[in-house]
Amino acid sequence: MRIEAGGFRRAQGSPLSSLPPFPPSFQGRAWTGDEAARRASLVSGPFRAHPQVYLDAAGPAHVAEAVAWAAEHGLSIIPRGGGTGMPGGNLGPYVVLSVADGLSGIEVDTASETVVAGAGAVADAVDRAARSTLGRRLPFLPASAAWCRVGGLVANDSAGAGTFGHGATHGWVEAVRGVDARGNDVHLTREGTSSGPLAEAMGRLANHPTLSALAAERDPEGRLPGWPRVRKNSSGYALDRFLSNGSRGQPDALQLLVGSEGTLALITEVRFRTAPIPETRGVLLLPARGPDDLVALVLELEGAGAVACEMLGRRFLEITGLRHSGPAAPLARDAYALLLVEVEGTAPEVAAALDRCQALGQRYGGPGLRARSQAESDELWRLRKAASPIIARQARQGLLSTQFIEDCVVPVPALGRFLVELDRILEAARFDAVVFGHAGDGNIHVNPLVDVEAPDWHSRVRQALEAVADLVADLGGTLAGEHGDGRLRAPFLERIWGPRLAGAFREVKETLDPAGTLNPGVIVPLPGQDPLEGLSPRPRSHP
Repeated sequence: MRIEAGGFRRAQGSPLSSLPPFPPSFQGRAWTGDEAARRASLVSGPFRAHPQVYLDAAGPAHVAEAVAWAAEHGLSIIPRGGGTGMPGGNLGPYVVLSVADGLSGIEVDTASETVVAGAGAVADAVDRAARSTLGRRLPFLPASAAWCRVGGLVANDSAGAGTFGHGATHGWVEAVRGVDARGNDVHLTREGTSSGPLAEAMGRLANHPTLSALAAERDPEGRLPGWPRVRKNSSGYALDRFLSNGSRGQPDALQLLVGSEGTLALITEVRFRTAPIPETRGVLLLPARGPDDLVALVLELEGAGAVACEMLGRRFLEITGLRHSGPAAPLARDAYALLLVEVEGTAPEVAAALDRCQALGQRYGGPGLRARSQAESDELWRLRKAASPIIARQARQGLLSTQFIEDCVVPVPALGRFLVELDRILEAARFDAVVFGHAGDGNIHVNPLVDVEAPDWHSRVRQALEAVADLVADLGGTLAGEHGDGRLRAPFLERIWGPRLAGAFREVKETLDPAGTLNPGVIVPLPGQDPLEGLSPRPRSHP
């Protein structure tokens, strides 16, 4: 193993030799000291950390060796892919293990129309492989697909604009290979033909009194008691899907692993199913007069055939200047928000769906702006992506986008109240914010703009975070629709989920990783864990 920049010091000043000896067969690279901290802190979120060592494994077998080494010596492993995660689940004061370079292979299976990708493969590259070889696609990918890696995509049950019509990542995963908390191989499949000690332990876990009692109390809709009525969720463990029983009438171990944020196993390989590429698509921009009209319109758009339903909030429109110039200006000038709607199918199907959506829009704000060509569709989608240059401009003025309340999801009927109360919370904490997101799913991205030169900025961040957590809990939502809990949201687990479900999540973690080897403090909090530990807002430089 080659030790690179950072010398023989680890992050907290101890020599590398104070760590237990690495397995002699381990292949990869390691960094300690300042270089380990620099690499670990190359993340999209607003956190920094000083790991004991930063490892880059050369392949799946070496991931298993690293985990077995950590388990043997009482160390903890944090898995890392592309660093695009926001809430701090991909960095911390332990051993950071990167799979970004050593597990990037992609294979297309033409017989099953699936794609097999290593955990380090870039999500967009997997989609391109499906398109070029199968003439099919991955329709659920997030906006970060050009940078995020397959392991993180699945570990966070990520989602994107297409989730409104196609569902989140978990619905497209056919099988996963990985490594459990002791370094054993894991193989979980949708068909239930799973193998390995983790699969066996998951089978026993379903019979634990805490979980079996939850399963026995499902309501007539099949919902677990206390489970939030949201369209998507990446907070907690997916007990709703795990206890729903898979294709063989057994607990769905695969679904418990998806979205577990590297706390139950480290993913090394994923098989995805794919979807046909539609003949054409249509895009429409619809105004909403107020929060009530926004909710009413969103609730009807799915039935009209929309596969994406994105929101550009009031302050988004003001800060971007979209109210005053560009194709959206006539709509944005008097709108509370704009909805970017996409439909897909054959040309006649798309035309009919756009007609239906425009008729709905007429009732709640106006018929909107309809793209008449592919170029116009692309131009309207660019409006949705206008946040990044705005945030960069604000950073030059000393205001840093700080993602500490960036992934809330609430039941869609509660979306209007969430937005109104959010404005009050931000005003009370004296923050402006760029607000946008997946309105169709009730999932809103809030990017407060923080002046870190102000002496009270940190206390006001905490004030806003606490108030938003209370609001989301009151509305029956969660703090993570598609980005996961990470270390930021884990301390709010019981506030959001209640003691019974939070206790069930803890049973899952303690049963499957009793030593806390894998990503401790993520999903299930550690005693006294501070959600803002390591918070260090800075101009976004990664990816």
